[in-house]
Amino acid sequence: MIAEFIESWPLFYRTYLSAIMIGLSLSLLGVVVVARGNVFVAAAISQASLLGVALSMFFRLGQPVLAAVLCSVGASLLVARKHSAGGSSSSEELTGWLFLISGSLSVLLLAKMPFGLKEIQSLFSSSIIGANSLDIGVFASLLVIFILFLLTRMRRLTLFLSDPVMAAAVGANIMIWSVTLSISLGLATGLAIRSSGMLFTFGCLILPAQMAKHICRDISPMFMAAPIMAIVSILSGLVLGNYFDLPPAQTIIALMSFMLLLTWSYRWTRDSFFVTS
Repeated sequence: MIAEFIESWPLFYRTYLSAIMIGLSLSLLGVVVVARGNVFVAAAISQASLLGVALSMFFRLGQPVLAAVLCSVGASLLVARKHSAGGSSSSEELTGWLFLISGSLSVLLLAKMPFGLKEIQSLFSSSIIGANSLDIGVFASLLVIFILFLLTRMRRLTLFLSDPVMAAAVGANIMIWSVTLSISLGLATGLAIRSSGMLFTFGCLILPAQMAKHICRDISPMFMAAPIMAIVSILSGLVLGNYFDLPPAQTIIALMSFMLLLTWSYRWTRDSFFVTS
């Protein structure tokens, strides 16, 4: 199985490397999403990215990546602004509206364009086969930026995520933090959608971080656990997908989902043991 994967490397190394870079980058951002309880926000932003691609095709702009990034960043900032202004309930209403309007318009705009509609459906179901060297470079750069940010701002970030009120009390500018994280989430999501599709993007954003949440007791270790879970899942999924001739993106996400069940079981067992003891 592993030998076959190694033999396929020269032919598909761009696909493999891009999947790894995208997965690692999104897993780090996913810790922020999961820690803030914004899982559905991530889904809405992913849908907004698809809407950006559809708008680019409908108006023949020729800039699907830029349109996806602009729509995802705009959606992320809009939800963050609504949350700070009107509380969690109103932001959840906006999140639901964004998810539904983006999903429906993505299809309606291209309903009379068979090729465009097929492209949107392909992005929704996900495919990382067509990833190229540019995708690898972009997400490798994002990964380095995220790591450097964590190395220099880890303590402040974890304080903001765990207790924003305390962070504000010690001098942190909550608005700047919120805007920065929202832009980062929108940027990474918009770039990933065009390369790997919604399923892979949303899965890598949420599932490794959720696994890390069940394994770790604090936020800081999650930033190490999430990429580890991501790389294990991605490499295993790529090997299995190549051996059994399965679509790699769907194989990886299915494997991540199964591993999440295992971490749920681990946490339940651990908590039950400590409660009884």
